[in-house]
Amino acid sequence: MIKLIATDMDGTFLDSNKQFAWQFLDTYQRLKAHGIRFVIASGNQYQRLYQRFLPMSHDFVFISENGSFIVDGEKELYANVIAPDTLKRLNQILAPYTSIYMVYSGKKAAYLKNISEAFDEVVNMHYCAVEHVRTVEEIDDEIFKVAVYDPEEHIERFLEEISEQLPPDLKVVTSGNMWMDIQNKSINKGIAIRFLQEKWHLKPEECMAFGDQMNDYEMLQTVGHAYAMANAVEPIKAIAKYHCPDNEHQGVVQTIEQYLNDLESES
Repeated sequence: MIKLIATDMDGTFLDSNKQFAWQFLDTYQRLKAHGIRFVIASGNQYQRLYQRFLPMSHDFVFISENGSFIVDGEKELYANVIAPDTLKRLNQILAPYTSIYMVYSGKKAAYLKNISEAFDEVVNMHYCAVEHVRTVEEIDDEIFKVAVYDPEEHIERFLEEISEQLPPDLKVVTSGNMWMDIQNKSINKGIAIRFLQEKWHLKPEECMAFGDQMNDYEMLQTVGHAYAMANAVEPIKAIAKYHCPDNEHQGVVQTIEQYLNDLESES
């Protein structure tokens, strides 16, 4: 029996309008009745994820910042932050890139140095606790990751050049054509799922997960029931054991509903 279901957000659980099917409210009550934990695994900020799922949030587990910050409702379970010296070097690397935008995502807030109304609108889709700073040195927080945004939607132009300069303990992961996330090599969504499996004594075959982009790659490898969305990139489709309808057709909710229907018909 499945005991944990984890899903990515953008391009997976949410449609292109950043919405999920309202029928999930009933689906979630069925999950609770069967004792199945529901996990949101996203590159987004914890505060933003928590806000989006009120009033259910106190029951959810949030793997935020691509695995750097795990919170059970409001209880912190795990945090993996960039070392101050490493962050200082990263700031030096990013400083010359004036055509792209950076979000310094911390435990207390997300910090923006670039002032742009258009970028603020984009950031508000992913973050709700946001502060503007004049310099990166003003930030008084523990930083999980630095998200880099290209408004021209060609983030791969910067990927190789920045990757070659990174300190050895950092990595970069793309999420679509507009974003790349820079964070510690020692973390990803898969490591976060394994943390929960160990904490709750779960076997991979008792876990289900859904994803569409490369930041879901390791997560799908940690579960026995790995689903790639129909809109997923090819490497994700290649490693997933199963496929489901795309995010525009609420493939995650459809698949969970079918699993619950099968489970309840057996009992």
